[in-house]
Amino acid sequence: MEFIKLWMRVFIFLQGFSQMSRVFGESGRDSVVGLGSPYFQHQEAGLVNVTTQLEATTYLHCRVNRLGGKTVSWLKRIGQDKDPHLLTYGRQTYSSDARFQIIHEKPNNWKLQIQFTKKSDVGLYECQVSTNPPLIQYTYLNVVVPTIKIVDERHQEVEDRIFYDRGSTIKLKCMVEDIVGEQPEYIIWKKGNRMLNYDTERGGISVRTDLLANGAQSRLHIAGATFSDSGNYTCMMGRTAKTQIELQIIPGETAEQVRDVNSSPPIFRAETIVLTLILVLSQT
Repeated sequence: MEFIKLWMRVFIFLQGFSQMSRVFGESGRDSVVGLGSPYFQHQEAGLVNVTTQLEATTYLHCRVNRLGGKTVSWLKRIGQDKDPHLLTYGRQTYSSDARFQIIHEKPNNWKLQIQFTKKSDVGLYECQVSTNPPLIQYTYLNVVVPTIKIVDERHQEVEDRIFYDRGSTIKLKCMVEDIVGEQPEYIIWKKGNRMLNYDTERGGISVRTDLLANGAQSRLHIAGATFSDSGNYTCMMGRTAKTQIELQIIPGETAEQVRDVNSSPPIFRAETIVLTLILVLSQT
């Protein structure tokens, strides 16, 4: 009798467990509730927002528990009125863009890798599980483009060109802002195609870079300016941000006067520069 009672308890338990593990609706759809159904590990978070840096390697995560025999896909919704574009299905990548790749990271992370992230990658991504109806986790990707500019020793932005006296010390600062994720290892200064960071050919050149919370500053000092220092100077942070100015060395002590007109209207600025240069040439 005790043996029969034990089996009855086991049977009732198994029957209840079976009902909990799979629930069928009238239409025969896959279960949406139950211990055996796939579900997103962080589904309570709703829309996932990811912010990344231009040209960085970006990962979109999709953690699915109890996947069973179902398949995970990644899609990108190009527009509200258009069908999503299939990027990956299971372990296969279907995008024609080689920058996209699916990586299955055990135990349950189906993450989408995007290399050299572009501004055009901004948008809504869907991670789908092939249940009926499909389970969908939405991720919105935002791509930040860093800003970069060169300022002089008075902290005024150099938009086009700058003048220095012969024999003076050139002092320029490159400022990079809106950096997301990993900070840059270095900022590169170039004159033409020649890198100045470790230049030993000329001498008297120093470069110092400071990393900030969300940006970087790099100072370029060139002692004893000569006419050969005139040219195009470029400041760049990898392939992400770059700016260029023209630097001119002029004789005498008139560079400050020329630089004072940088904030003037373009017509007045051009006329003042021409008159100043005529005055300089007439004294030589």
